[in-house]
Amino acid sequence: MTSHLEELLKQDISAIRDKVREMGDLALRALEDSVRALVTADTTLAYSCILRDSRIDDLESRVDSMTVDFMVRHIPVAAQLRFAHSVAKIVSELERVGDYSESISRQAIEISDIADRTDFEKFEKLAAVAIEMLRQALRSFLDEDIELAEETKQLDAKAKRIHQDIYADLVASQPKTKSDMSLLFSLLSVANRFERVADQAGNICDEVAYIVSGKNVRHRLSKDIGILFVSSSNSCRSLMAEAIGRTIGGDHMEFSSAGVDAEAPDPEAVKFLTAMSIDVSGHQPTNLGSLDSIKQYKAVVALGAEAADALPRLGYRTIALEWDVANPATDQETSYEEVFNVLVERVTNLIHSLHGTTSAALEEVTNK
Repeated sequence: MTSHLEELLKQDISAIRDKVREMGDLALRALEDSVRALVTADTTLAYSCILRDSRIDDLESRVDSMTVDFMVRHIPVAAQLRFAHSVAKIVSELERVGDYSESISRQAIEISDIADRTDFEKFEKLAAVAIEMLRQALRSFLDEDIELAEETKQLDAKAKRIHQDIYADLVASQPKTKSDMSLLFSLLSVANRFERVADQAGNICDEVAYIVSGKNVRHRLSKDIGILFVSSSNSCRSLMAEAIGRTIGGDHMEFSSAGVDAEAPDPEAVKFLTAMSIDVSGHQPTNLGSLDSIKQYKAVVALGAEAADALPRLGYRTIALEWDVANPATDQETSYEEVFNVLVERVTNLIHSLHGTTSAALEEVTNK
């Protein structure tokens, strides 16, 4: 005979599952709407998707509160404790999916009025795989189906192949105008977001395996690949390089910047990046000398001779690079657009060499 406390425990678990299901449904709808807005240039739909993201955030807070109450009320052990712990991780993954959908929708708005629209066929294929992975991951959680979770994770390789194809196509597109470059940057960002949704779905599947089996198969990079950009003042070139890296580099790479003598962000650089749909309003200038150690970074990129001369001795595990990039804030013959284009190409190549756009290279990184 089931006790009253056991019945309450089951009811609370069911209530939490229902809220996760509701949050998952909203995340899936947001993804589907963001794809449709991108392909059809439907700005009304894109704005609706952006506004609805707050509902996903609210649900994350609600589930977190329910989980804490559950642990206090029942003092769970074993499977129930794993459930509560993993639910907190799962709703965090779903909240990030909502953020990615919002980002895609913003990019859809930015490129909606471009006359020469791109072919979105591969983007739709990538989105379809990512959405299916998320849908199956949620189903595996609701049903505690560990076999479905494992099957879902196998789709990640397909998502990465499509992402690699898109990446290669875009890098080879050779943009000729500022509008072309803006479109390229937006599309790189969109492809990255879809690929990250597939990763989030895989993370949810790992949590399902942990809930059901008790085996910790959750895999994370033990250490992100850190890249530091250094310029004379951290107000323009290194600021732009960091922003570019953060936009297209993905979550497995961590980008930072510093200056030999840190100064406030260059207003013209901020203005230009804003026009390219890159928000750097929260940037805090960092003095190179204030960093505890730069040996922690996989690569340190000096933008200009002054920065290169100021670098301390690096460890043998750190790659030191010097890029001869003019400073548009002080060189009147160099435009911000020129510097931006150069940095996009070089940062892209750096990401390619460190993170990889081929499956073999990517596997090497993620297995570290």
